[in-house]
Amino acid sequence: MVSLLNRLHRLTPYFLIKQTLKIGNAASMLNGMTQLLLAKMNLSTLTSWFGGQPSDSGMNLLQQIISQVLNADTSELRKRVKQIEQSQGAPNKSQLELLRRYASQSAEEQQRIRKESESRSVSIVTAILGQDKGSPSLTEPSHKLALDYVSLQLAVRDREQLIEVLCLHQPDLVTTSIRELVTVYDPIIRALHKAVDLGSGVTDLQNFLDDVISLSLIDKTKPARLPTVQDFVHLLEKHQKSSHVFIHQALKNGKELSQWYHEYASHAIEQYKQTQVKDKVADGGTAAGDLTNCLNKLVSKLPKDQQQQIHRQLDHHAAFLDGLSQQSKARMERTIRASLASDKSDPEPEVEGSPGMFLLKWQYFIDRTPITPGPGNGPPRTGKSDSVVDATAVDVDGEKPAVSYQGSSNAGDSSLEPPDVSIVIQLLAPGFEEELQRIVASKKGKEPSVSP
Repeated sequence: MVSLLNRLHRLTPYFLIKQTLKIGNAASMLNGMTQLLLAKMNLSTLTSWFGGQPSDSGMNLLQQIISQVLNADTSELRKRVKQIEQSQGAPNKSQLELLRRYASQSAEEQQRIRKESESRSVSIVTAILGQDKGSPSLTEPSHKLALDYVSLQLAVRDREQLIEVLCLHQPDLVTTSIRELVTVYDPIIRALHKAVDLGSGVTDLQNFLDDVISLSLIDKTKPARLPTVQDFVHLLEKHQKSSHVFIHQALKNGKELSQWYHEYASHAIEQYKQTQVKDKVADGGTAAGDLTNCLNKLVSKLPKDQQQQIHRQLDHHAAFLDGLSQQSKARMERTIRASLASDKSDPEPEVEGSPGMFLLKWQYFIDRTPITPGPGNGPPRTGKSDSVVDATAVDVDGEKPAVSYQGSSNAGDSSLEPPDVSIVIQLLAPGFEEELQRIVASKKGKEPSVSP
């Protein structure tokens, strides 16, 4: 991700963007930015000046940048594919063809093979090669190369599909969508252009991204360490003045901007207002808002044993969320104390992990993601398996930086394990979906459609 951001950052024409944003007339500025990023220079563009029919063929500057960034990744991945094909002990040509073909198969066919791999407790490579009854078995080193080969082929196909959708698709929906987005936000852009020096704002953004990339990139030629939470705190403190200047100019010189934002925020908050629940229960008893009564009715219709199952799982889930909240709060307090200590020139304490409930939940989701078994077959691995964590540290060019990890990972407390709430989803999802359809239909003034 950092390498993608770095390539995108280097290809962005900041100088041209800043010069265009300095144009005094808002309409001319908008037209200049649109022409800079979205205009396509092709034969159709030239003939349209003389009355010809314009065409969506070709790529504009924005699409050229996206294409070059993704193609650079694809090129590195193809080099690694070639190395595997030429390496000693690699699968034979017919086996490589089967593995290559898997990457271009439909999602349904890939899902069928993944289910077969899971049900038989064999790796995805074994399941793919099993389609050819005459395919010889692989040794463990060859099996590892085959797993890498499948992973690389899928990564190449992902990037090719992104280029196809974002840059080469006809009609050009991306360019049309951006033009429509600019039209929708035209009044806000004009007011912001009038109130703020956008050129200086872009310079500040460029400097901030320079520092973010410099901090995040790891030198693969020598031992290094991962950036810590304090490193990013210091980075934000360094650049907070730029954001303060931007916000101050917008509020001082653009009174209508602050009014529009206030109206938007008030309208957004009203959407979460509880209008039907009158009697509030302690400890988050109305956490579902206006849908609380609906969910209670769905649960009450179930048999007693299923109701008890749901109550137990919800209690466990509530305890899990409470534990995450306390853990995140404790990490935030340690981060703030470390920041204050560094301001006083005291020894800066080490902060383990980063705060944020959603980051912790996301890490739990990653850790529990099922991954194909390794060369030895067996049950599926997970995102926190050592072999999986080791593989994710490899960059697209196949190099692995020598990183010395300091402190613990971003994972949460090992005593906090997310409970299995699948039975809740299984029992309540159908009725809840019908209730949502009824609510949406009532707001549109239409009768809800009854699914067969």
